[in-house]
Formats: sequence, structure tokens, C-alpha cells
Amino acid sequence: MPDKPIVYISPSHMDPDYTLEKAGLGPDVDLRVMQNPDRGYMNGADAREADAIMTWRTRIDAKAIDQLERCKLIVRLGVGYDFVDVEAAARQGIPVANVPDYCTNEVADHTFALLLAISRGLPAYIDSVKQDADRWEWSAAGRLFRMTGKTLGIIGLGRIGTAVALRAKAFGVDVAFYDPHTRDGMERSLGLRRLELDDLLAQSDYLTVHTPLTDETRGMVNSEFLAKLKHGAYLVNTSRGGVLDANALEVALREGRVAAAALDVMPTEPPDPELGLIKAWRAGEEWVKHRLIVTPHSAFYSEEGEVDMRVKATATVREVLDGLPARNVVNM
Repeated sequence: MPDKPIVYISPSHMDPDYTLEKAGLGPDVDLRVMQNPDRGYMNGADAREADAIMTWRTRIDAKAIDQLERCKLIVRLGVGYDFVDVEAAARQGIPVANVPDYCTNEVADHTFALLLAISRGLPAYIDSVKQDADRWEWSAAGRLFRMTGKTLGIIGLGRIGTAVALRAKAFGVDVAFYDPHTRDGMERSLGLRRLELDDLLAQSDYLTVHTPLTDETRGMVNSEFLAKLKHGAYLVNTSRGGVLDANALEVALREGRVAAAALDVMPTEPPDPELGLIKAWRAGEEWVKHRLIVTPHSAFYSEEGEVDMRVKATATVREVLDGLPARNVVNM
């Protein structure tokens, strides 16, 4: 039996010395770095003695979980927990926790920045001024429409979805949402409209997605979904790439059913260069030019948010090692 509790943590570019984690866990904990490449899979045999595991982007599958003999907790350093096989962990009696609130403001700000960029034609305006110093054309972005009075549809009214809703209301936007898991009365306290999904899609001038990646939401934004979306709507996804079918979005953009889209996440990251939508966008094809923005899964990031994430994840581990129940458990 080891003298100290053992905590395994996945490799991270944020701080190779794990200063915050070591300080939060204390000197009586043996912190070990997983010996695998970032975004790889955890070797369960290497972590067999772990009392707790903290993962950034290292995937923890059922095979690895089955080898854990002492693990009391797996913590995902982030909001999304699809990096961990949560059902396999539940079968082993291992709670899986996340850090759901460290980047609420950052993702909400990023979402609204993307929405403003595509609805105000910023990619076209910036490109116009950059390419031709003598050109000063207000019409370079084509037809634009006033945001005030339009309807923003939000799928998923959790912490981030709610923060986006409050920002939208400040812009005079009518905000509606679909979330079968949100308790009754939330719409009244926030001054929002609760709709069924089909009604939300039919009424939304702008649509933003804020759901975790689960069996229920995987591939949800597909051809059938986009066919029900109001013609000419703007689409933003800062949740998880697997929620959206990129091929279906390509068709919807080509046909004009979606006016423009902004994506911070992709099904595979970095995106497959042969993916039709990405290939056309990078080649500057006219049909997608200025109608797509892609950012590198960066909505979560700020210096303050990174510290919050690491400190809160570490505190959760420390509490469990001290015999307290885990916070923000997603699988038990």
C-alpha cells in the first residue's frame, strides 16, 4: 500500500510543473503525470494504483477503467466529459466529475462575438478593407439585418445558455429556448420563451447550441434538423463538434437555408482537411466565402478561466481524498 494517495494527471501544455495542482493537493499526495501523448488514451495498467485521476484531453475508455483498482474519482479538467466513458466508470462505482462553471462568461462572450461577426458581416468587411486600400464600401457584406427584434433560439439552457440569453436580451433580442432538462419556471424568471424543438427551429433567426455531447445529442444538428430551421438563419456552435453533422451544414449553406455559420468546435480537432466544408472554406470558394467562421475550440479560454478550472478540479480531488463527496458528478 503506497504511503501517499496517488493522483494521475494527463499531460498539459498549460503548466508543465503543475504548480496549482501540487499546491491544491498538498505535500501528502503523490502527483504523477500520465505517460502518454496529449489527446491519446490513458494506459489503465500505468494508473492501476491511482486513487484519483485528472484528465485534460487524455481519453479514458472502458478498457482503462476496468484496470483501476483503487480509483475514487475521475475529474475532467473542463466542462465536456465525453473524453471519459462515464457509463463504464459508473459500473466500476467511480464517480466522474467535471468543472462546469469555470468558463461560463468566456464561452458566452465568444458565442455572442461569433454571432455578431456573422450577422454584421465582419469577415467580408475586414477582407474588403485588407485587400483593397482604395475600396471603402459599406455594401461589401451584402444585405444585413437589424438584430433588435429578431429571435435567438438557444438549445440547452444550462449555465452557458443562460449567460448567452442574458447577453442577447441586452441587445433587444427575443430569446426562446429548447431544453427538456430545464426545470419548469426558468423561462418566467428570465423572461424567455420555452418552445418545443420544431417550433424553436421554425422561429429562430439565430440559433446557438449549448448541449453536452451525449447519445441523445450526438449528430443532432443533421439534415432533418437543418431542414426545419428557419430559412436564412445564422447558426453558432460552441458546445461540442459531435453535435453537428458538418456535411449536412455544408449542404444547408450551399442551398442558402443557413445564411452563415460560426463554429468553435468540429467533429475531429483539428478538422479533417478533406472534410468538404473545411476544404471549400480554406480554398476560398465563393459559395462559402465570408459565410463561415471557424475558431480552434478556444471559446473556453482566458487566463482567469484557466486558473479557475485547475483550482476547482484540484479542490474536488482533494475533498474526495479527505472523505468528502465529490461535487459536479455527471454519472452517478
